[in-house]
Amino acid sequence: MVDTSESRRDAGATAGTQSVDRALQVLLQIAESPPPGLTLAACSSILGYSKPTTLRILRTLEARQFLRYDDELGVYTLGVANVQLGSEYLDRLDLRAAALPSMRSLVERTQETAHLGVLSGTDVVYIELVDSPHPVRVFSRVGASVPAYATAIGKAILAWTPDESRDAHISRHLEPRTAHTLVTEADLATDLAATRERGFAIDNQENREGIRGFAAPVFDFQGRAIAAVSIAGPATRVLPEAADELGAHIVETAAEISASMGAPRRAS
Repeated sequence: MVDTSESRRDAGATAGTQSVDRALQVLLQIAESPPPGLTLAACSSILGYSKPTTLRILRTLEARQFLRYDDELGVYTLGVANVQLGSEYLDRLDLRAAALPSMRSLVERTQETAHLGVLSGTDVVYIELVDSPHPVRVFSRVGASVPAYATAIGKAILAWTPDESRDAHISRHLEPRTAHTLVTEADLATDLAATRERGFAIDNQENREGIRGFAAPVFDFQGRAIAAVSIAGPATRVLPEAADELGAHIVETAAEISASMGAPRRAS
């Protein structure tokens, strides 16, 4: 085989790619290992490289602050550059963009309208929606706001909001939106407790007569409930006996969106 400059470049690119892959491999392995970290020998075994070759990779990562060497313990641990990258990534996450594919999938499975909403004071504001394909469906719009206490989205977020800050998001007077609206603090507290127990909230025609919906919270990388995703449709089609099935779909969708926002895995 003729050793052309092009073939040498290809070989160099392949070798370079392999080196990058091995560097990432050892970085991830150190991240997943329990404290205090991994020794040079352990890293060499993981990579299948000799200790001198492994040491060059580790020192490169250390120089770039992706790894830190503990002289006292003789182990490598994660460096500060990982924190900087993680922070940049989290700052650039777009909740709407992250949620939209999962919401579309949810609508395909349930055939009902999906909403994504966040708390704004005592209201829920819809920031994204995907319409049901049915001609008879819930009509909403992005930017619309409704009282949090009377919606599945609002109750899903409130149920996972710490007690000390929850009151700031609940209206002082729980005005009836329909004949089904919860209008006492005791009834709302009971409903929020039941929401946490089952994993999703139910709007049983509480905001709009003839509309029933289910919602589950979306969590961020700190485990905070920052939004909720819901499905809603005519009460004649979205029946109470479908709560378990539709609730499972909504919980699964919320978990997908939460994962894309860097949320820690929650116990089921």
